[in-house]
Amino acid sequence: MDLTHPSAPIRINLDTTRRCQLSCWYCHSSSGPDYRGPEIDPAVIPDLLETADQLRTFEITVTGGEPTLWPGLVPLLEQSTRLEFASLLLITNAMATPPRVLRAMESANLSRICVSLDGIGEVHDRNRGGGAYERVLRGIRALRKVNDNLAVISVVDSTNHTGWPQLTRLLAEEGVSAHHLTPVCTAGHAIRNYRGLSAQQFAEVHAMVEQVAAEVPEIALLFNDELIHPLETRTMGIHQFTENWKGWHRIVRPDGDVRTQIRAWGRTWRTDESIGNLNELPLSQILRTPAQQVSAFTRTEEVARKFRIGADAPLILTDMHDVGAVERGAPAAPVQEFARDIPVPSALGVDVGELGLAIRRSPSRYRLREEQDGFPLLFNTRTHQVHVLDDNDYFDLAPDMTEVPT
Repeated sequence: MDLTHPSAPIRINLDTTRRCQLSCWYCHSSSGPDYRGPEIDPAVIPDLLETADQLRTFEITVTGGEPTLWPGLVPLLEQSTRLEFASLLLITNAMATPPRVLRAMESANLSRICVSLDGIGEVHDRNRGGGAYERVLRGIRALRKVNDNLAVISVVDSTNHTGWPQLTRLLAEEGVSAHHLTPVCTAGHAIRNYRGLSAQQFAEVHAMVEQVAAEVPEIALLFNDELIHPLETRTMGIHQFTENWKGWHRIVRPDGDVRTQIRAWGRTWRTDESIGNLNELPLSQILRTPAQQVSAFTRTEEVARKFRIGADAPLILTDMHDVGAVERGAPAAPVQEFARDIPVPSALGVDVGELGLAIRRSPSRYRLREEQDGFPLLFNTRTHQVHVLDDNDYFDLAPDMTEVPT
């Protein structure tokens, strides 16, 4: 099973804008209220949706910046009903939930809404600004009325890495479906003021997740630490999949630039990975053109650059000149070529019989895509989990998947 040569992306990130009401110290896209730069042209929406469906892309992630400040959000939500295969996910800070946006969300083909919330009360406000916590909590309640599949994303740093279980329990009471913990990385604003997790703190959060998940089973709990603690099963969140095998992922930036994310962390690129621009070519043409192969970081190298673990900070900081050059559109210095062979776990991680029963109960929640060398990927549009199936799994599940869109 070779996951290094995808036939097409399974995930497209649409970075709509860098404008945001907030200026979080760790924002990896360097967003803020003073942004006056380019934004995605809403005119590309029809081609984006059609291309995602035709390429059998599992997920379009709409993010920013803050996408509720992007003038194309309502048109995108309204046109999302044309999607037949791809799944639409929205990431928002929930600071503003105007009625027009809520109405568009309610009728949209929107599989999940993810809200950024780092902790209870002052824990969140310390990152986002005074009064932000109460506004987000009101936003979560408003969003839950129009979409019952709500997830919360919490950025975990050295100051809040032990307090998040209290938030998990609160979110379960609020009816939130999932709580995702993501470690802060050395990108964007955080390059100047990094307060990330140490190796010991990564280990502590990892252990706490297993404990809290058992104590609060009504909410799905996930820690995106797969670069530190490698995946143990072939069932994983789609973000975890594309974090390990990055060729399955494409980023569309506010200026229309479409990039792979092989030698990148957060929204920081070590070398130019542009494969086209929406202001010059339609996305359908860009994604159908084979991308130039970019060598991947080794896991050790990526952990060092992303989390400053296992390498001295000066080693990372020597890259900053090249990173700046890439962002300004200049060619970066040549990079050393590395091979990255990530083993695919042997265990599926779920009972095949139970998975088959879930598919028969709700076949419309799943998407099946068979890759060119024969192995299938099964995607759950509600949990946003990917199951990498082997021949035996596929044989056992085939009778259950007759009504699953392919």
